[in-house]
Order: sequence, then C-alpha cells, then structure tokens
Amino acid sequence: MIWDNLINGIKGLFSRPEKKEWLEKLVETLENKKKDNISLPFKIVDIKERGFTVKVSGLYAFIAFNHMPWKYNDIEYWIAIQPKLTNKSFFCKIHKISKDPLSIIINGEIPQFKKVELEIGNEYNGLIIKKSNYGVFVDIGYNFDWKCGSYIGLLHMSQFEKKELFLNCSIGDEITIIHQGSNENGQLVFSQDNQINDWNNKKPQKFLGQIVLVRITRTEENNLSFIVDGKYNGRITNSKVDYPPAIRRKFKEAKNNLKDGETINCEVISCDENRRVLNLKWLIEFDTHLGMRNTIENGLDYHTLQKLLSIRNETES
Repeated sequence: MIWDNLINGIKGLFSRPEKKEWLEKLVETLENKKKDNISLPFKIVDIKERGFTVKVSGLYAFIAFNHMPWKYNDIEYWIAIQPKLTNKSFFCKIHKISKDPLSIIINGEIPQFKKVELEIGNEYNGLIIKKSNYGVFVDIGYNFDWKCGSYIGLLHMSQFEKKELFLNCSIGDEITIIHQGSNENGQLVFSQDNQINDWNNKKPQKFLGQIVLVRITRTEENNLSFIVDGKYNGRITNSKVDYPPAIRRKFKEAKNNLKDGETINCEVISCDENRRVLNLKWLIEFDTHLGMRNTIENGLDYHTLQKLLSIRNETES
C-alpha cells in the first residue's frame, strides 16, 4: 500500500498539464538562446543513420555528421568511434526548432578545440577508423578525450611491432602508437616500435665505425641474439674478409661457447636499415685470444681499443 501511494504520488508530480508546461518552458528557454546566438553544451546519446541523437538543455536533439565539430570523409569513421564518443560533451548552437512534433536541430561547427602540439617519439592512444591492405588509419583525438578534435595518421603495416598485430587488428580497436612526424603530403605518420623511430632518426647509425659492448642473449632453443646499447639488434658477420684464417678457426668454437648475459667487444662495420640491424665484427682476439674479455667494461676506452686494433693490424701485415 505504501509503495503504491509513493508511485501514484510521483505520477501526480508529472501530470500531463504540468509536464506540457514544463516542456514548453524548456523549449521557450532554448528559443531565446537561439535568438541570442548562445553556444550551448550538448552530449552524444546514440548514433543514427545520418548523425547523432544528442541532449541539449534537457531536451533531445539531432546533429548531422556533416555538422559535427570535426569532419570525416566517410560515415564509417563515425561508426568506428561511436562507442568511445557516447556521453562525451561538445558545444553547439541551435540551428532549428520545430513544434508539433517537437524537433531540434543543432550545429556543432563552432570554434571549441584547443590546439595540441604532438611530439615526435611520444606515445599516444588512438582508435582505428580504417584498415587497408597497406596499413591502418588511426585517430588519436581519442587520446585527448576528443577535447582537441580529430588527429588522423597512418600506421603502415611495416611499422607494426609484429605482422600478426596488423593482420589481427580491426576497425574500432584501441591502439597505442608512436608519433613520427608528417610525410611529404602533411599526413601524420605513426609507428608502434621506438626502434623504428630511432632508425628513422639515424640514432643507431651513430655507432658506425665504433667499438661497442654487445650483450649476449641465448634462448632455451640455443638461439643467439646480440644487443647493442641495450636495445638495438646486432648481427655478427662471418666473412673471410673480416677474420684472418687463424682467427676464423677459433670463431665458431668461441661463438658456441658464448653464454646468456655475457658481453663481448664488437666493431660496428655497417648498418642494415631495411632490417634495422647493426652488422658487427667481433673483436674475438680481445675477448678470447688475448684474455681481455669485456675490455670496455673493465675500463679500456674507445681510443685505447683503437690503438690495440692498430697494433693488431700491423702484426697481421
């Protein structure tokens, strides 16, 4: 009985005449704001065929895709981001109010976004809005909660960390990218691997001609990896040109005996930018024959090693 009385009491508060009067006041207020050309906040509610249902000043309204605060070339882009756009607020002006039945059309094409300076090398979160056979287009406006509008860039398939990540990603997926700048057409360019960014900015190439300390990693499958400067992939050459016959005989045995976590001294002799690998010449005589393993780690600087190399070369000649 008490519950029924409570329900009836609530219904009584919103009797038809009072509800109509309340609605008329809301519409009148909105008409005055339209007349005064006042900007109003609106909230995305749902997506329709040609735009969004929104709420403005307590009333439901409609905004077309082509009158949103930013533009897309394809309606499918709006569909892709809609789940992350619902309940987000933007600003508009009232375009048209019709009565009987009530219809409110708004226009979001007014200045409202702050400009953001994207920094090369920084990570941003985005949404995939298009996928092609060569890459995906990502909108990182999502990273800023859409308060800066839309920032679309290309993440080429070659810039994914792994090929499988490109094959398995879908439109609407959230993805983390690294900003690389813009191409010759002014389009934003993204990658997923900081090493890619480093190679594009010629950072690993600075090691060319230098003697570096290389860390060994050996997997359970007995595969060897050579890591330069803690992150760049290296590859030790096995060329007859790089190693005299006496050294070559010891090379294979010494390489097989390398342990996980060890460090060796290598000279960076070339850079394979396509594979993003530093080609290395192992200074095996320093690390094994001369009993001077990990010379850099033990205090020999670059110039001292260069002198030792010169002595070795004079001896070989």
